[in-house]
Amino acid sequence: MTRPNRPVSTVRLAGRPTQRSALRRATQIAMALSGFLLWVAWHRGLMRCDTHRAADRFAEVLQRLGTTFVKLGQHLSLRADILAPDAQEALASLQANVAPFPPEQAVQEVEAALGRPWQQLFARFDMHALAAASIAQIHRAALPDGTEVVVKIRRPGAAEQAETDMRILRRIVLVMQGLVPSLRRWGLAAIVDEVAANFRYEMDLSREAASVRRFADAWRGSADIVIPDVVDGLCTPTVMVQQFSHGAHLHGLPSSTAVAAAGKLVDSYVAQIFRDGFFHGDPHPGNVFVMDDGRICLHDFGIVGRVDGNMRRALVAFALAFVEQDAEWVVDAWLDLGLLGDGTDRAVFVPVVRALVADCAQRPLKDWSLSGALAQLVAAGRTQEVRLPRDLLVLTRTLLLLEGTVRLLAPEFSIIEAISRHTTTGVFDEPKSAASQRLPYELGNAAHALPSLLARRLHSVLRQGDLLQLSIKPDARMLSGIDRLGRRVALALVTLGLYIASSLLMQHGVGPRWGDMPVLALLGYALAIRFTFSIARSRG
Repeated sequence: MTRPNRPVSTVRLAGRPTQRSALRRATQIAMALSGFLLWVAWHRGLMRCDTHRAADRFAEVLQRLGTTFVKLGQHLSLRADILAPDAQEALASLQANVAPFPPEQAVQEVEAALGRPWQQLFARFDMHALAAASIAQIHRAALPDGTEVVVKIRRPGAAEQAETDMRILRRIVLVMQGLVPSLRRWGLAAIVDEVAANFRYEMDLSREAASVRRFADAWRGSADIVIPDVVDGLCTPTVMVQQFSHGAHLHGLPSSTAVAAAGKLVDSYVAQIFRDGFFHGDPHPGNVFVMDDGRICLHDFGIVGRVDGNMRRALVAFALAFVEQDAEWVVDAWLDLGLLGDGTDRAVFVPVVRALVADCAQRPLKDWSLSGALAQLVAAGRTQEVRLPRDLLVLTRTLLLLEGTVRLLAPEFSIIEAISRHTTTGVFDEPKSAASQRLPYELGNAAHALPSLLARRLHSVLRQGDLLQLSIKPDARMLSGIDRLGRRVALALVTLGLYIASSLLMQHGVGPRWGDMPVLALLGYALAIRFTFSIARSRG
């Protein structure tokens, strides 16, 4: 169903909010939200009328309230765990159309942040903004050595306005939850806190500069991806100077160039997510272009996501299970992400995944959607104890944007097929270095600490020995059993010592070698394994 285009508000953020303006803003927000709730109560409660979509109305309210609330709506559009698909669609269409602030203010911000007149910093500074957004705007410039750069300048007053708005919104939410306790189950205060934290992160351009440098270092020298690096000494929380690069926009590329670009883009995200654990979180077409040499250039690192080791392993399993269309494996991988409470009913997700698998089986491979699968599973968990961390939200949004960008480049390109090719490249393999070094290290620590631990335990037993006095009359069968148990305990201690000693020999490479392996360590492991089987058999 198509919706009429809603008017897009133009918001100018400038200056630091005063106490009076904050009160006026609080009144404006409270009136707008109260009006929306009354509208819903009238149409849904009294009139019993469902012809008016509350999501569209809510999106219009957020649009009128300005940039902060547009960002809030965009964040809520990702929350498949609390919103229906039509509501997500309505909020995803929100866009902030913000006029550029005057060049005089831009110059003032640059000079205040970097501590020198702009003429000493740049050989040229274009007063006309190259692009403007709700948080910052960009100007082209040139360094004294002639290097072409872009200067990203945070909008004056944007951080203060966002903090004021989110503080007001949180108080309103707490009041609403006090008046209507049933609202607490939606976790509205937590959502407001999360959006506020995201705002603070995006507003700090020094953090974005650190992300740019990390990506630039990771992809330096790549034949497929280029990241324009930041300029040392010219980055602060309000200003970031970055190398300028240019290329072709994604619209209207030749077919062969577009297909190759789609492949490079998807391959780079497989590496970012599954190899590096650190990914660019905003791959919409405006942040991606193709350079003359065919490399993909990524811009705007205000949103980045992280994947820790546990999430990475679960995501690898989820991706492989989805590629193989194994419904049981998909559910297990989803639960392994640790998003759900102990009381989660696994049976809730099984039919959803089976329906998803059946639906995919009837579609061509290019129409399979990894982000759609994630969204359906999140939606299925609305009745469960779902905990959706920020990084998984960012990942879901990133996959959705990536799929849209790839389809714009090459509609016939299959992301799933591209991902499945990486099952043999080693990108999905668990890193071996950390695992291979940790076991000997931990065993070495255990060998060092074991005598002290045993001595302390023995001392504790001796001190408390008179607390329990048992009189036992042993018979021959009991004595025989105690003797066998003693031999097993002794053999177990010897076996443990062999494992520890062999690990230390393996770690330090002591003695003769067979290939790359120390012979003494191999013999120790073989003997320890032999004793382990003897202990296991003696239990019978």
